[in-house]
Amino acid sequence: MTAGVFVMVQGRFPFQVGLNRAGTALGIIRLGGHREGRETGWECASREAWEEASLTIAAVQPPATYWYETASADAPAFFKDVWPEEGVPPILIGRQMNRPHMTPIFLAASQDTPIPAHETKGLLLLTPAEIAAIVSKGMTLEQYLDAGGKAILHAELPANGRLEPLPHLRLLHWVLRRHPEIAR
Repeated sequence: MTAGVFVMVQGRFPFQVGLNRAGTALGIIRLGGHREGRETGWECASREAWEEASLTIAAVQPPATYWYETASADAPAFFKDVWPEEGVPPILIGRQMNRPHMTPIFLAASQDTPIPAHETKGLLLLTPAEIAAIVSKGMTLEQYLDAGGKAILHAELPANGRLEPLPHLRLLHWVLRRHPEIAR
């Protein structure tokens, strides 16, 4: 089981960036990972934010909770049930078809400066407008940086590498279009 988090840091959302498995593009993925032991979704997301980006995070109450099937991540629906874990509910809940477990993605804020962990190739610090541009128009890492985008890179990544918005970035874009107040 996994969990993730969209963290707002000074008007930007840190996302991990690195070569995709095929080595053909630079994948952009949310902070998060696999749960350890009996961790709750929030505990996992909080630990992963620290391990991947050196961020101590505070939960943010989402304006709503949505769920999506991982096969159709572009069409979330309103989550009508009650989140079964204590604490703040996630903004998104993903479920893979034919599997019983759910993957929560929480909203959070941090006052810390993101620092990529040793295992993290780099972080893109994305504004809502940059998220929209990457998702709708596409761009390379060089184009992103030339347009004033912020990145903290620990590994050499190809400047001409196409930024690939993986499902979590597309989902955050979807959420921001419906709830722009979360970016304030």
